[in-house]
Amino acid sequence: MQDFFLQFYYLDHQNLPFIKGLGKGQGGEEYYWDSSNRKDHQIIMQYTLSGTGYFLSSGKKQTLQKGDFFLAETPGKFAYYGTDWSFLYLEFSPTIRQWLPTPSQVFQQSSDKFYQQLQGLFEQFQNQPDLSLLENARLTFDFFLALKQEMQLLKVEQNPLAKELKNYLENHFSEDISLEMLAKPFKLSTFKLIRLFEEAYHYPPMAYLRKYRISKSLELLWQGKSVAETAAAVGFSNSNYFAKVFKAEMGMTPTEYKEIERI
Repeated sequence: MQDFFLQFYYLDHQNLPFIKGLGKGQGGEEYYWDSSNRKDHQIIMQYTLSGTGYFLSSGKKQTLQKGDFFLAETPGKFAYYGTDWSFLYLEFSPTIRQWLPTPSQVFQQSSDKFYQQLQGLFEQFQNQPDLSLLENARLTFDFFLALKQEMQLLKVEQNPLAKELKNYLENHFSEDISLEMLAKPFKLSTFKLIRLFEEAYHYPPMAYLRKYRISKSLELLWQGKSVAETAAAVGFSNSNYFAKVFKAEMGMTPTEYKEIERI
């Protein structure tokens, strides 16, 4: 049952991300959505206001309670249902898919800040039912940035070990670190270590370490340290390799960066 529903259609959407529809609904005894039967291609998000819902995917049933939400691509091999389940839902254009790591995900215990951002989005759309495509795309993109940030925070909160790994890398970035050395104190295989870290931070741990080292090198170069001194200070034993990694990350060599900072 729908309490309200707004829908947006544009003849030429220019491949921009936009919200196709949004609304508030209530799950009753017959509320059951089998996404494999849906024909429209879109990304849906459903946020639980009260009651209990269930998300079924790959034989796994996940419970959705107040503050929980799911993101999923339709059509897809999943279903969702609930009784006495009140929720807000959004339907995104499929362009959004490129920014999602997996086609279906459940996130639990989202923050009050995120709920306020979601409410604000609904109010903006309700107050402007004749939004242009560009205005819709702008609001959609702004909200999706907030959504991505919330997803990142929830991933980390639900995976405290990944946060410990990140803290270790940041506190020991100047030292010689290998995957094997990193995995040992945490009693993890290197495979599980990579998977755990990447799920939380979207980069393998050694790639994250390289990026962090380069970020720390910027201030040293700005302070006038030589390339060799900077490389050693941020954990690179070879200044040529440091220069190669620096250019890959920054689009210029350390020497070129130093010249820019002098201007």
